[in-house]
Amino acid sequence: MSLNLYKSKVKVITSVAVIALVVILVLTANFIKSKVVTNKIRGNIELASSIQKENKETVKAKPIVKSKQIGYISMVYEEGGKKYLKFDDVKFLMGDEAIEAAKKDGVATYENGEYFVDDDYYIVNNSEKIKNYVIADNATLNLLGFWIDSLNGDGNNHSVSYNKFKSISSENEHMLCYIYAENNVVVKIEGQYTP
Repeated sequence: MSLNLYKSKVKVITSVAVIALVVILVLTANFIKSKVVTNKIRGNIELASSIQKENKETVKAKPIVKSKQIGYISMVYEEGGKKYLKFDDVKFLMGDEAIEAAKKDGVATYENGEYFVDDDYYIVNNSEKIKNYVIADNATLNLLGFWIDSLNGDGNNHSVSYNKFKSISSENEHMLCYIYAENNVVVKIEGQYTP
């Protein structure tokens, strides 16, 4: 074999080896780059998932607790930029419940072998505790017509402004009303007619 032929073969083998090495390096670099990108994507997905899970746990909406009570409103006032009312919670009973409660309290009327209560209702007020409630700025305030105008015999509820509500409450020491509250904040008030 001649020396020139040997040198040519060595050049070809060297060239093939260099090309193979370059191909291996390029493929390895792409593999590493692909792994890095995949790991970054996986890390971002895991981070986003944990943030979303954390947000779901911390942003759980507090349930709204609604209530409807009846009682006497004795005072409406402002304090610290908020509107309040003083409320004496009672039980407003009608029919047989009213008669049984009045019998228990010893005030039911007995006539012709039967017990009854005047006007078929009875109010039980066993507690002396007066509660203070915040009145929502957008609360719906409805009062009986004869509270609004004492010369009027209207027993229906009518919408009034907060200032009118406050003024009427100062003139009527014990207004029997239903209060509707959400999380102990009054959102609606309705007067209760009693004959």
